[in-house]
Amino acid sequence: MKKIILSISLLLFSIASQAYTEACQLVAEKAGKEYQSKPNRFASISAPEDLPASFEVNLIERNGMWFIYQAEQEWFAKEECAPKTIRAVETVPVLLNQMTGRNAVVNGAFLIKTWQVKHIDEIAGRYKFVKVTQLPNRFTAVFDTKPQASYDQLIETLKVEKDIEKFVPLLSEPRYRPR
Repeated sequence: MKKIILSISLLLFSIASQAYTEACQLVAEKAGKEYQSKPNRFASISAPEDLPASFEVNLIERNGMWFIYQAEQEWFAKEECAPKTIRAVETVPVLLNQMTGRNAVVNGAFLIKTWQVKHIDEIAGRYKFVKVTQLPNRFTAVFDTKPQASYDQLIETLKVEKDIEKFVPLLSEPRYRPR
C-alpha cells in the first residue's frame, strides 16, 4: 500500500513540475493572454558596446533604461525564468506583448491581493518579499519578490498559497500608444 501511495505521489509531483515547457511560460500566462514567453530574448542595462562579443546577440529595441536583445538560441532554460549574471552582465527575462509588438521586462514585481489584511505582512515575511507599495485596497500590495531561482516556480508556489486571493506579475514595458 505504501508503494502505491508513493508512486501516485511521485506521479503527481512529476506532472506538476512539467506544467510548463519553456522559461517564463507561467509568467506570461499570469500576465495576460497578450503575453508570450521569449526564452531567446533578454534585457540588460548594459549597452551593446559593453557586451562581450561571445554573447552573439542582436539589439532589437530599447525600453527605458533596458536594452532588449535576441539570441539565436534560448537564453533562459525552462527552469531559469529569473535574472542571471553572465560574465558580469546581468540579464533578465523578457516577454513579448503581442498586442503592442513591444517587449516587457520581467522585473520581479508582483501585485498580490490577500483574503485578509493581516495576510499582507504575513506573506511578506513568509516569502521574504519586500512590500513596495500598499494600495488603497488594504488587501492589495505591490511586492518585490527578488531574488528568485525562477518566477515560474514562484507562481506554482503562490497558486497554492491559502492566504492569497490573486496575484499578477507587473512588467516593465513601454506605454502603448495607438497611432
